[in-house]
Amino acid sequence: MYQGSLGRRGRSIPLTFLLAVIVSAAASAGSPHPARPALVQDIPKASAAGTNVFDYLVVIVMENHNLCDILKSCGGTATYMSNLAGAWGLAQDDHYCNVNPSLPNYLCLTGGSDFGCSGYDGDPQSNACTNAAWAAPNIVDRIVTAGLTWKAYMEDMPSNCYGSDSGNYVVRHNPFVYYSDIANNATRCSRVVPAGSSDSALINDLASTSTASNLMWLTPNKCNDIHSCPIDTGDAYLADLVQRILSSPVFTTQRAALYITFDEGYGQPVYTVWAGRVVNPTYTSSVAYDHFSLLATIESNWNLPTLTANDAGAAAMTEFFTPNPPSSDTVAPTIAIDSPSNHSSASSPVSVTGTAFDNIAIQKVELRVDGGAWTTATGTTSWSGSFPLAVGNHTIDARVTDTSGNSKAVGISLSVTPGGPPFDFLSILPEIVVGLIVVAAVAGLLIYRRRKKARPPEP
Repeated sequence: MYQGSLGRRGRSIPLTFLLAVIVSAAASAGSPHPARPALVQDIPKASAAGTNVFDYLVVIVMENHNLCDILKSCGGTATYMSNLAGAWGLAQDDHYCNVNPSLPNYLCLTGGSDFGCSGYDGDPQSNACTNAAWAAPNIVDRIVTAGLTWKAYMEDMPSNCYGSDSGNYVVRHNPFVYYSDIANNATRCSRVVPAGSSDSALINDLASTSTASNLMWLTPNKCNDIHSCPIDTGDAYLADLVQRILSSPVFTTQRAALYITFDEGYGQPVYTVWAGRVVNPTYTSSVAYDHFSLLATIESNWNLPTLTANDAGAAAMTEFFTPNPPSSDTVAPTIAIDSPSNHSSASSPVSVTGTAFDNIAIQKVELRVDGGAWTTATGTTSWSGSFPLAVGNHTIDARVTDTSGNSKAVGISLSVTPGGPPFDFLSILPEIVVGLIVVAAVAGLLIYRRRKKARPPEP
């Protein structure tokens, strides 16, 4: 090694340096301990010229569901996530790392490898595969070396860089503490923080470019990420959180992107969506991607060296981005009245329920009766209201307004009846007829018996 280096540099090396090398080599030869073999390290390949379409990226990782568990168009049940996919960019053939359970997939997303952890979900430095990850480079190394910033937010984590399970915080969903140069570095550990109440730490940081990091990662707790709770719980969680992210100052004024994916499923593909003003709206891709594609996209965007052959060979998801993001949001929200149905009957008070969606965030949902004053409904993406109405015909209108002032209204007409909707006699007519026949038969029998008893005896 030294000989080759000297040959390249030739006589430019000062004599004093040459003598120092000779003395050092002689000292090593006389040492009772054998010299360590030189470390063999792959020199990372720099990615192609950066696409540089976003300056800020928020990553959210959900848990344990396939695409069609989520997407309503193929049998799923998540209303908000389905609407979000339709409004922004859906990668409909995105795959996880082809291993289960969670841990190896989180390592794929941050270290470019599962490190042989298929079938393993243990703590940091707890077996051979986690020891391999412990010594490996990771995306934080690339971010920091490039002079960029990063921060990871963990829901329900007791303190910075916490390395074991606690309540709804599970360490296997926090990949950053599986790398020694983060877990053993106080400065880096100070960037792995509790997310705060309702993810306030993240939302507060998104209020300004002075507090937002270039790469921001959020791990929800094991209920909000749908690991241990129903899909509806995670869908409602994202309906609230994503609106606050997309309407934050950083997302409305800067080149910022949101990436939501699932760590794994039990069959491919998984739900993966890009959102934000730098993303092509209403865009669906059938290109095959995987977890390494997130790393490839980050590396391409900021012209970072790759970590492994996996992310080096992965397709970057650059097709989802527009180089010319719109200066303002002009997309109108949508709203629907789910109950009561149009031209139906109801009793007073009338309960009105419905849903609404906006590509960024809903400011308010309002209701009115018979063209009167608007009143604020309860809720936004899922909303409700109640009105005491007089008997007769009425109209009910619902209006949604987003944070940019775009609005949309819908209406229904209905009839309010006293004490409830009119009784449908036709639906029970057969039972009424049978009942009348039975009553007539019993009455006839009773009359016959009475007449028989009242008849005088024959002489």
